[in-house]
Amino acid sequence: MLLLIFPGAPPLPNEPTTQIAALAASVQRFHERFGQGDPASLDELLDRIPIQDEEVRELEQALNGEGPERTASEAVDVLFVAIGTILRLDPELAAAAIAEVIVKNDAKTWDTHHINAAGKVVRKP
Repeated sequence: MLLLIFPGAPPLPNEPTTQIAALAASVQRFHERFGQGDPASLDELLDRIPIQDEEVRELEQALNGEGPERTASEAVDVLFVAIGTILRLDPELAAAAIAEVIVKNDAKTWDTHHINAAGKVVRKP
């Protein structure tokens, strides 16, 4: 199945990983359109925290009774803002942090980690 991400856009496979890459490109275009394409100052990064908090609250509301479609939309809004924060960091630092998180999480196995009572994958004691 193919999905159009906006009118006139080329169709993309309807796979979350492909769509997440398209979302990151969309965030970049959004930032460029509003003059936010450069690395942010500390104050600008701190100003993003309430924006992220608002999106997380809206996701919680959706989970508590607004249905799966609204939940999906709000989850993507959370990701949009989080990607935006990453894109406002120094590009080299952001790339290094992304690589570090990927390597770290790819190395986690059932031999080294378990899922705790809160549902988080954590190192075994």
